[in-house]
Amino acid sequence: MISMGEKGYLEAAQKILETAEKIKNGIEGMDDLYILGDPLWVISFASKNIDIYRILDFMSERKWTLNGLHKPASIHICITLRHTQPGVTEKFISDLTQAVDHVKKIPAEGGGMAPVYGMAATLPLRSVVSDLLKSYL
Repeated sequence: MISMGEKGYLEAAQKILETAEKIKNGIEGMDDLYILGDPLWVISFASKNIDIYRILDFMSERKWTLNGLHKPASIHICITLRHTQPGVTEKFISDLTQAVDHVKKIPAEGGGMAPVYGMAATLPLRSVVSDLLKSYL
């Protein structure tokens, strides 16, 4: 706040919220994905018919930093000022569309984080998930 001042902070926040809205609209336009809740800038999304963790793996290969979640199986992106740069929103939506197409057309290839998140989501004791992920990583 000191370096950008109140006006700069408010302008940055406005850009982030506008970018988040564009990304939400892009996700909502995809038949295979849906948004969880009514987020402002941390956008969680899931799918009823494709493996969301394979989407996560595909997007990670494209250098996007997303986080896998479970209960329900989902992914989230936290929109920051970097996402407001020209072309970034369009690239994200394009890559996400390609990820969905890839997962629908190509059978599971193994590897990546999809198997780990998938297994973690089925464990009844939540403490086991933490231990499992620590040993995997």
